[in-house]
Amino acid sequence: MPERTLYEKELDYLVRYAHMAPMYFVPLRDAAEKAAGRGSGEDEIQRVTLRLIGDMLDQGVRIGDMSSREGEDVIPWDVPRQEALDRVAREMKSYDDPIDFIDICWFTAG
Repeated sequence: MPERTLYEKELDYLVRYAHMAPMYFVPLRDAAEKAAGRGSGEDEIQRVTLRLIGDMLDQGVRIGDMSSREGEDVIPWDVPRQEALDRVAREMKSYDDPIDFIDICWFTAG
């Protein structure tokens, strides 16, 4: 059996995380930076980020906004996969600092 790639390991980690608790953008960003590789530019990191999100969605993870209501965690966007990816891509481009990506969305599989 071939060894799993770093990308596959990071994707698996993110999916498991989303099953355990609502996941914010920072772990996703960290995983994308690792999977993109040392020295990768912002465009490549964002490309890997979108690929990870798409693969997470394909594995049953939902994307949405964090709820302010007690007992409710992530409110799914309920949009097609590509629309969600396009929305995240637009949002990432609208921020000057990747630390602000935390405001884009949350993920859950629970």
